[in-house]
Amino acid sequence: MRFALRPGSLVLFFAVFLAGMATSLLAKPLWKLAVMEASMEAYSDLTYRCDQAMRGHLIAKMTVSSAPSQEAVDGLKAAEIELLACQDYDLMQKRLIRWGLTDNEISEMALLAVEAQADTLQEVVRVHEIRY
Repeated sequence: MRFALRPGSLVLFFAVFLAGMATSLLAKPLWKLAVMEASMEAYSDLTYRCDQAMRGHLIAKMTVSSAPSQEAVDGLKAAEIELLACQDYDLMQKRLIRWGLTDNEISEMALLAVEAQADTLQEVVRVHEIRY
């Protein structure tokens, strides 16, 4: 039985196959970079708002525990409502994962967001410090 493909068409097949493989290897990082760039501004804003809400909530809880009063409790309730910004932040993270980003890439975006929002080195350090 004679071979159905000519040797020239076999070379063409492998050339197209290799070109497709190379394109797929390049497309994935370029796709991720495009997703990161397209969503960076919104993600940065949500990161900042959630961080500020968590900080305000911590301060309000500490105020209630150190000097309980109705005013302090009302402040804590308001701080709890502000934590809804963290819900939006979490939802955006899930969307980014669905679009193909890994946890490491999302963490990189968070670090870049902190850097973009901070005016000084002390503000960057403040975000990373451990608070009780």
